[in-house]
Amino acid sequence: MDFRTKIDIPQSGLQISHKSRRLMFGSCFIENIGQLLIDNKFKANLNPFGVLYNPQSISQALQLLINEQPFSADDIFEYRGLYHSFFHHSSFSHSDEGKCLEQINHRRKQASNDLRQADILFITFGTAYVFRNKESKKVVGNCHKLPANYFDRYRLNIEDIVEDWSSLLKQLKEINPSLQVVFTVSPIRHLKDGAHDNQLSKSVLLLAIDELCKSDQSLHYFPSYEIVLDELRDYRFYNEDMVHPNSVAVRYIW
Repeated sequence: MDFRTKIDIPQSGLQISHKSRRLMFGSCFIENIGQLLIDNKFKANLNPFGVLYNPQSISQALQLLINEQPFSADDIFEYRGLYHSFFHHSSFSHSDEGKCLEQINHRRKQASNDLRQADILFITFGTAYVFRNKESKKVVGNCHKLPANYFDRYRLNIEDIVEDWSSLLKQLKEINPSLQVVFTVSPIRHLKDGAHDNQLSKSVLLLAIDELCKSDQSLHYFPSYEIVLDELRDYRFYNEDMVHPNSVAVRYIW
């Protein structure tokens, strides 16, 4: 008798080896898997914009890499003694404007080159909820603890994501025709959205990815979300916050 549900993972035909070059974008879940790849001597450029959670912010970041346009002082702002970019995680923030731009542009240039040579692009979506800056009308990758009234918060719908990413994937194929893309949905629960809204958010992401993968054989889905929620259905596979998968769960998915 088997006391758990085993998730079936069909053979994809996608080959991953130490020779493969990969670029990885997404939530803190991709950070965990990406770091394991790096620790095991795989070639990986991990989150060149820092942790990003929603499909639109990841899409914007990749568009910037395609365009190869350097960031300037107009693209960053100062708040409470630190310079920030709305496109980047706070790990890029710095008290010195020049150093902030230097590290942003260094990672951008490196990632732009890697994108054109990558064999595999790994993407992990964490949430369908976004924050749009009221002044610029742009979705931000990170709010950097600015007042909530600076932003509008809403949930992307399936059509928004599919339309945005269909256009992006076409551009990616133009600069790297042999690129393979692996999508995952982060098993980390965004309970600040509320339990029900978190489920709705994850459902939007899953359905959007499913629509995208139907359109091209070079697009793949790996069921990390299903593995944690169904195969590892127990809080012993979570950290103390009961939200993030622990190292045992991460290594199981690995």
